[in-house]
Amino acid sequence: MLNFKFDWNCVSAGAPYVTISSLGLAFNSPSINMLGCPENVVVGFDEKNMAIGIRKAEESETAKSYKFKSRIKNGWVRIGCKEFVKYLSELSGNVFSPAVRYIAKYDSDKEILYIIIHDKDNAKEVDG
Repeated sequence: MLNFKFDWNCVSAGAPYVTISSLGLAFNSPSINMLGCPENVVVGFDEKNMAIGIRKAEESETAKSYKFKSRIKNGWVRIGCKEFVKYLSELSGNVFSPAVRYIAKYDSDKEILYIIIHDKDNAKEVDG
């Protein structure tokens, strides 16, 4: 028999999303779980590939880290980064009002959750 590891909550929880709004980034429960629900995260941006990456912050981290686990509210974590979203909007030509939801992917080798901003097939405007 195969060694399955079923997630019995995946249907009700939905896909792992990272939502970009004019105020910042929001992560739903499945994306939080993909990251392993860390205490703190760092957020990176790859301008050439228009990708945002999020990973667990290390103790010796030199980049600014953001509280994560302690900020979970109603199954979501929000990171305020209004100025970054303005910059991202100018670079990409995308408007993030209304908010845009992206299905997150996870690189298990590098332990990074990421979204690609120009992946139109993977983006959906979120109603109010």
